[in-house]
Amino acid sequence: MAFKDIIGNDGVKRILQRALKHKKLPNSILFAGPEGIGKTEVALVVTKALNCLKKSSDACEECSHCRAINNKNFPDVMVLFPAKEVLKIEQMRFLKEMAHLKPMAGQKRVFIVQDAEKMNEEASNSLLKVLEEPPPFFQIILITPNPYRIIPTIKSRCQVFKFSPIPKEEIRKAL
Repeated sequence: MAFKDIIGNDGVKRILQRALKHKKLPNSILFAGPEGIGKTEVALVVTKALNCLKKSSDACEECSHCRAINNKNFPDVMVLFPAKEVLKIEQMRFLKEMAHLKPMAGQKRVFIVQDAEKMNEEASNSLLKVLEEPPPFFQIILITPNPYRIIPTIKSRCQVFKFSPIPKEEIRKAL
């Protein structure tokens, strides 16, 4: 899946593509918006674009890196989910350790944190250090339906992208 394959939120996609093209994508990004509107898909396209062997602002879907990310077996991409409804400090400590290791195959080591609002206070505070001083090859994408539940110190260190519900006309057209 490339940016052209994702329906809705064209403004967010344009900004991301421009940032990727000019290599100005912030190391820490927060995707906020309702459930089921493509935040995770956009995060995966950004991940592929950062590591794609052929393109610079999108995923080619053909190179070995894009295919490996699609198959969930690319060594430089890690997706974290809450364990029993909470993102725990152990998960963030592991993320911090991995963040300082250079990528094994790609250009960037990318971490996607699903349901980032479920970080407990200790986990949030643990993540702050790597957000304040990220390695040059580090990329983190926090995904949340409720950005107001993320502590302000985390939010202030991320570029926030607000996703909107997809209009019915766009869904109809895509179907």
